[in-house]
Amino acid sequence: MAAALAMLALLAGCQPRAPLPERRGVASIDYCADQMVLGLLPRGKIRAVSFEADSDTSFSAPRAKGIARIRPQLEDIARLRPAVVVRSYGGAARLDRQLEAMGIHVVQLGFPNNFAETRADLLRVGTELGAARQARRLASDLEQHLAAAQRPAPASAPSVLYVTPGDVTTGPGSMVAEIVAAAGYTTYRKQPGWGTLPLEALVRRPPDVVMRAFFDSPRYRQDHWTASRHPVVERATRGAADVEVPGAWISCGNWLAGHAVHALATTEREQR
Repeated sequence: MAAALAMLALLAGCQPRAPLPERRGVASIDYCADQMVLGLLPRGKIRAVSFEADSDTSFSAPRAKGIARIRPQLEDIARLRPAVVVRSYGGAARLDRQLEAMGIHVVQLGFPNNFAETRADLLRVGTELGAARQARRLASDLEQHLAAAQRPAPASAPSVLYVTPGDVTTGPGSMVAEIVAAAGYTTYRKQPGWGTLPLEALVRRPPDVVMRAFFDSPRYRQDHWTASRHPVVERATRGAADVEVPGAWISCGNWLAGHAVHALATTEREQR
């Protein structure tokens, strides 16, 4: 009996194992990676996008219908076995090394702070994904938006107050400030970096334009008690031009920022 059992075990060990799924396609694992992949690649080359794609109602969600969703976790990615993973901030710090060790190539997006860096990052990623032609087309679209917005700067550029559902605004040194400047404006906030809405300053110096972003996204729910609903803000911005842009346009520092520039530049021309 023992000899028979040993023989069965040997025969079982000789049976061919089911092959692992073939590595194929590209998977993106966070919001910004989703935008890049969906903008550069045809659907047939996209293996999966992140669950965050559903919160990008103006760009990623419509394009991602019918595409599998994936979490930025090693186990989920290993099970899917894509040939390439595109990431921005998604996943643990060691994820790159783990995926490369499995033979999965990782394309890491940059974090552009201006339009020159935006264009360079777009072209680099496009080349890495085998989509250089599409990357050049998107870069050209961006350049056209920027060129159309250019005009002689006025002696005193109108100010733009950037408002989000979380009452966060920004000043020089941010990608939002680059968008504002490209459209012929200056940021209302003069301090670099990010901060809350300056209620006291708004009483003394109302903005010329209010630029609202992310109010279209289910990721960001505005609380009834936020500062942007404060009566002071309402009175200070009553005479300002108001432009709302989808959060997708300014989230990730890619070609979509050109649409935000166009929206702001158009607002300025309508004021004149």
